[in-house]
Amino acid sequence: MVRIMRKIGALLAIAALAASLFVPTESQAFGLRVGPFYFGIPSHWHRHWHRGHHATELRDDATSSTSSTGPAQARGLMSPLVYPVLALPPIYGRIFSPPAPWPFSYETILQAAFAKAAADQNANSCPQLGNRPVITDRIRSQIKPTREQMPQLQRLGGAMGFASGYLAKACPTDIPQDPAARLQLMEWQIEKIAEALELVRQPLQDFEQTLTDTQRARFTAPPATMASAKSDAIASECVAAPTKVDNSVEQISLSVEPTDTQRDAMNKLGQAFHNAAGELDANCPASLPSDPLARLEASQSRLDATWRALVSIQAALANLEQKLTEEQRARLNATDFAAAQ
Repeated sequence: MVRIMRKIGALLAIAALAASLFVPTESQAFGLRVGPFYFGIPSHWHRHWHRGHHATELRDDATSSTSSTGPAQARGLMSPLVYPVLALPPIYGRIFSPPAPWPFSYETILQAAFAKAAADQNANSCPQLGNRPVITDRIRSQIKPTREQMPQLQRLGGAMGFASGYLAKACPTDIPQDPAARLQLMEWQIEKIAEALELVRQPLQDFEQTLTDTQRARFTAPPATMASAKSDAIASECVAAPTKVDNSVEQISLSVEPTDTQRDAMNKLGQAFHNAAGELDANCPASLPSDPLARLEASQSRLDATWRALVSIQAALANLEQKLTEEQRARLNATDFAAAQ
């Protein structure tokens, strides 16, 4: 992912310049607005996503609508794989308030790749995060930083705001209907998320280095509101499901009805699906580190595995598409994995 690292270098230079020019006041640091976003994760993570003139509240608590594939917003086209700003609340939650569900799984990749876009999807569906206190507000309350530590915490808040603004600009203006092209878009969006997290990593590391042992213990402890979460919430994500992979391959095969000459490409697609699922499972931690910086770095590693899985599926699917007739390609594009769940 050399391209990612080059972009990150440029972004870090911009972020460093912004940080040197902007040291927010206390009220600005803990209520940071970047573009249309006033971003943060409160204790219970009640989140609002604004879609055009409509808003849907998604709640990550005991009453939320979840499944083995993750939160409801991660399914279908309204996915962080397509709109990367949607990835920040669950990933930041995973870093600062675990356990939190990982937003990218084998199922969500296929659902987003094959989901159908409405006629006005591109114009009206770019999500925005609702008005909530920023993460740094909770951190300040949790660890009670000294006056000398405030600038580092402010820079961390500024970096998180910069990252959310950067991902807001990655909202796609055109969403391909073709699954292979959609997967390529998703590859680019994962790169954007990786770049955004890298912007936060150094300020987080700098802030952690200022903490006393007592403060560090408070910082690494999960919030009281999350203490009762099930201990297997993270480990359950790492259960391999070969039958799901076989079912998805079979669903595509039934849709396109490959001929004998297309069978090799179909077999390669099936192998790519299994390889991608294996890649995702191999990089799924059975437990999370206690330290937020280590959790951020673990999230970066898992994003890299997600990118590799997307590349594997995209290449094999594009190869199959090239061998299909127009009628078969139309049936492939009509496949809907979200409806099959």
